[in-house]
Amino acid sequence: MSEKPHILRTPAVVLRSIDYGETSRIVTLFTQERGRMSVMAKGARSSRSRFGSTLEPLSHMEAVVFCRSGRELQMLTETSHIDVWRDLSGSLEKIETGYRLLEMTNALMHQEEAHPAVYSLLVTALTALNAAEARAGNLWPWFQLRLAGLLGFGPAFDGDTVKQMDTEYGMLDLSSGVIAAHGQAELQAGRRATRRALRAFAVLSRAALRDAMNMHMDPMTSAEVTSLVAAYITWHVESAYPTRTARVFAQLAG
Repeated sequence: MSEKPHILRTPAVVLRSIDYGETSRIVTLFTQERGRMSVMAKGARSSRSRFGSTLEPLSHMEAVVFCRSGRELQMLTETSHIDVWRDLSGSLEKIETGYRLLEMTNALMHQEEAHPAVYSLLVTALTALNAAEARAGNLWPWFQLRLAGLLGFGPAFDGDTVKQMDTEYGMLDLSSGVIAAHGQAELQAGRRATRRALRAFAVLSRAALRDAMNMHMDPMTSAEVTSLVAAYITWHVESAYPTRTARVFAQLAG
C-alpha cells in the first residue's frame, strides 16, 4: 500500500540549490528526519518569494515539505531560519571548507535515508566553522574522518603504536586505518607518510572538535594530512569522493 500524502516538518541544511524554469528552484536538503531530499521550491526566484534567503547553500532552516509517495521531487511549502551563520562568508578558507562539507555529505548520503548522527555532525561542524577565528581548515579532515566512523569505515589504528613511532616515516593502511612504522608490517594498501602527518591523522580521527580546532599544523603537514585523509576516504568510497569544490577553489587561488 502506498504511503498517504503527508506534511513533513524537519530541520535541514541546504546542500545545493539550482534554478528551475523562470521562477522556481530545485533544492537538495539534508534533513534530520529523512536524510537527503530533493524538493521543488515554486516561486523561489520571484521578487515576492516567501522563502527569502533560506534556500542558499549553507543555510540551516526548518523546512515544511508536502510529500507524496513515489515522487523524486517533493514540494517545499514553507521555510524559516534556525541559525544564520553570517561569518561563514568571512574568508575564502571558510567558504571552501563549508562547501566541501556540503559536497561530501551530498555525495555519500543516500536519498531519503535518515541518519540523524550525520545530520548532527554536519550542523556541529558548520556551527564551529562559523565561529572559528583560526585554523578553520582543520575542520575538513576532522569532518571526513568522523563521517567515516559514522558510516562504518573509521580508522582502526592502535594509539600506542602511533605514540611510540621512532622512525621519520610510517605507513597507513588505507583499507583499515592501521598505522605502522615503515617496514614494520605488510599492509594491504600501504601509503607512506611522515610521522608528523600520521600522528595528526590519528589525533584528528579521535579528537573532540575543540581539540581538533586547537591543533597547530605547519602548512606542509596540513597539506600532507589533507592528502592522506583524502586517500583513505577515496579507498573506501572510490569514485564517489567529490572533488569539484576543490577544483573550483584551486582555480580561484591560481
